[in-house]
Amino acid sequence: MSDDAKGKKPFRQDQPVHPSLHFELSSSQAVCHFTGDWNISAGGDLESVNQTWYSFFEQDLAVKQIKLKVHSQVNWDSRLVAFISAKKKVLLKNGIEVDGDFPEKLNQLIDLRSDQVESTKDSSVSPVSGSFLDWWEPFCHWLSSPFNFLGAWIISLLMLPLLKTQMRVRDLITECRQCGAAALPIVTLISFLTGLTMAFVGSVQLEKFNAKIYIADLVCLAMVREMGALMVGIIMAGRTGASFAAEIGSMKLNEELDSLRTFGLSPMEFLVLPRTLALLIMTPMLTIYADIVGMLGGLTVGTQIMDFSVSHYIEQTQASISGMWEVFSGLLKSLAFGLIIGLVGCFKGLHTGNSSVSLGRSVTSSVVTAVTLIVITDAVFEIVFSTLELR
Repeated sequence: MSDDAKGKKPFRQDQPVHPSLHFELSSSQAVCHFTGDWNISAGGDLESVNQTWYSFFEQDLAVKQIKLKVHSQVNWDSRLVAFISAKKKVLLKNGIEVDGDFPEKLNQLIDLRSDQVESTKDSSVSPVSGSFLDWWEPFCHWLSSPFNFLGAWIISLLMLPLLKTQMRVRDLITECRQCGAAALPIVTLISFLTGLTMAFVGSVQLEKFNAKIYIADLVCLAMVREMGALMVGIIMAGRTGASFAAEIGSMKLNEELDSLRTFGLSPMEFLVLPRTLALLIMTPMLTIYADIVGMLGGLTVGTQIMDFSVSHYIEQTQASISGMWEVFSGLLKSLAFGLIIGLVGCFKGLHTGNSSVSLGRSVTSSVVTAVTLIVITDAVFEIVFSTLELR
């Protein structure tokens, strides 16, 4: 015998090359034997197999129970798994009890496929037609996720004085530069035009009472109390908050967040903490800068349009500020605005879905949510200040 003959298994004439099956019937129980090669690579058409299957059940044999048997000599892959799973589903739907005699690996795959089909079916059920828990659990998760995020951020912040955080100082410095110095051009333009516009609008009304000099009071108090912090907050929400959401969201899409966790790094401490602290530090500084630039816009209108002298306008501006609380109240607002922008942007980025569409929605949602919360917080501050007679 040659070496090639020794290495080959003898070919059995009774073993079909292509997939096939045959039935054995005893009273109300049938046994289906799967034979042949059920590998996809082996080829063969399943049309004849389906004809054998359907022709057996079309005989009206009143079969109540069937046993599907796959012998250990049968070669198979996912082709046999799909075939058995589909036929088993139909049999159970028609009230026929199905028993399986499969190799262990095949039995595990068939059970796994059945579980996947059931889970897909459950997830496709509409919350309206489902039970109370179908929408209550997602609602609770949606409601609790911001508080879980805030709690994790507070814990990371408390670890900072103990030097047990994974935040890098150079990341904080880089974010401060991006949030602060890089935002100066747009803050300068918006603040100057805001002061300019308020001076023009106020002069129309004050001129009726021959009190145009009080334009300096109007612009100064409006900027330090309200408009400086509010304009900086809206600018930073559209510029920096959206940037945070896009950066962290794209990192999640690229599975970079999973890589950080694999290396033992917390995204909360490594990514979120330096960004939020940078905004918390730079927003008050930008607010002071916006206040000064807005007053310069009012000064431009007062000196160039209303013919006030520079010294007269500056003296009136100084007289309008009764105390440093006027300035501090605006800075207190800016601290809250900066924290809101940073937390909302990072939260939306971390909760981005797994598609580019969800990334776009997260960026849009971060800006809308941050601006809405800024306006609400500003109104709350003013109500509290008025109630405590701090105005």
